[in-house]
Amino acid sequence: MVKIFKVALVNPGPGEILEKGRIIANADHIYPPLGICYLSSVLKKENYHIDIVDQAAMGFNLTQIVEWIKKKDPDVLGFSTLTASGSGISAALTSIEVKKWNPNVKIVFGNRHVNHNDYRILNKYPEIDICVRGEGEFTFIELVKALEKDKSLEDIKGLTYRDNGIIKRTTDRPLNKDLDAIPFPDRKALNLEYTGSFGGLEFAPKGFTSMTSSRGCPYQCAFCYGKRTVGFRTRSVENILEEILFLESEGYKYINFVDDNFTVSKKRVIKLCRLMRKHKIDMDWICEGRVNQVSDDMLQEMRRANCRIMFYGVESANQRILDYYRKNITPSQSILAVKKTRRAKIPFILGSFIVGAPGETFSEVYNTLKFAQKLEIDFPVFNLLGTMPGTDIWDEMVEKNILDEDKYWEEGVHIPDIDPNGVPTEVISNLIFKMLRQFFMNPKYILKALYRSTTSYYKIMTVFNILAHNLKNFEDFHGLKSFWNPDNV
Repeated sequence: MVKIFKVALVNPGPGEILEKGRIIANADHIYPPLGICYLSSVLKKENYHIDIVDQAAMGFNLTQIVEWIKKKDPDVLGFSTLTASGSGISAALTSIEVKKWNPNVKIVFGNRHVNHNDYRILNKYPEIDICVRGEGEFTFIELVKALEKDKSLEDIKGLTYRDNGIIKRTTDRPLNKDLDAIPFPDRKALNLEYTGSFGGLEFAPKGFTSMTSSRGCPYQCAFCYGKRTVGFRTRSVENILEEILFLESEGYKYINFVDDNFTVSKKRVIKLCRLMRKHKIDMDWICEGRVNQVSDDMLQEMRRANCRIMFYGVESANQRILDYYRKNITPSQSILAVKKTRRAKIPFILGSFIVGAPGETFSEVYNTLKFAQKLEIDFPVFNLLGTMPGTDIWDEMVEKNILDEDKYWEEGVHIPDIDPNGVPTEVISNLIFKMLRQFFMNPKYILKALYRSTTSYYKIMTVFNILAHNLKNFEDFHGLKSFWNPDNV
């Protein structure tokens, strides 16, 4: 009887939430992990036996995820790891337990955590055998084929691996130029029903999934990780439409485009929206865009094609801070973008705000938080600026001897926790707490939210659910979210 070569892929739970050795998932804001879904599609195309699991969504603790792995009994075990979420630590803890059970399992780490931490990971954790750097689809299939036949890994681009106790690193693999050639993510393999929620707003109670129409972003923001390693490439509009039509045929009702920047090309967005209308696609969707890339005609087309939520990276009300971030926008552009989006009647507008930049003053922090109240947005997302290996701000802090790489490489760090010239984290946290309360309890906000709920996509009850959820968050100080929002690609 021929032995089946088996591969198991895990999207780890967040590592920053640890309690007595248990890994606890955060149920809010969980999206399907497209990274391992893409890998599953590629591997199945080559007739490999694949099992995948989203630990974060399942809520598996350490014991449960290890039991799942034991049941699947894989030859190769892969983890999709991110630095900022701490999932790299979560995956490492799981790897230690798995190797106790079966030392022969080949454990592979991939995704963004490994790109700038590959040597550190392999040096710290002898249980981990291989790191797949960069985009994993084609590297991983070559790796699996080599491991199955017990062949050398030295000719596979994009690997860092352990060979008889010596850590070796092959050359980088070029980025995938033709994203259309990659098969659609294998979402069915997750065997989960995801719901779309953000800060208490459940905008998709069923039939929800995420997808990407591009990879990377052409801009050069100092806090961004992806610009160094992901580049910027787009799928063809026809290929994007084909996946949307497929998702609709599968019964999905709501799509979250997890692109770093969905609105880079107005022409592309307009073409896609018109094709969606032409094919009578009855699906709602959300996307993220830049405030300096909006136009009335693009926003109108988006609304007609059922765009229901627009997420803008406003970041700061202070031009000095925006210039430090190299964001290449102005506060007045944010005001105009929100006004245009309101005029286009896209129902719900979210704004992201970052505070705690190196040397940012209390008055600048306060100015940004007050700016969120002045904008005609429905929901502010306040973030402490964080940094991790692979970002310009990380390099700057290391060069200035403000940041200890050995201490923070595995999870990253909030800048206010280490900046001697900035506003302390506790002070910012208290201010955010106060401003969030003011935002959601402002009678004008409540009246406007109720009015919009009766004239657009949202129900009155939804408005009260948002308020109730955020009041609960105020009590637990959960209204404060970390800066980074890593995608799962």
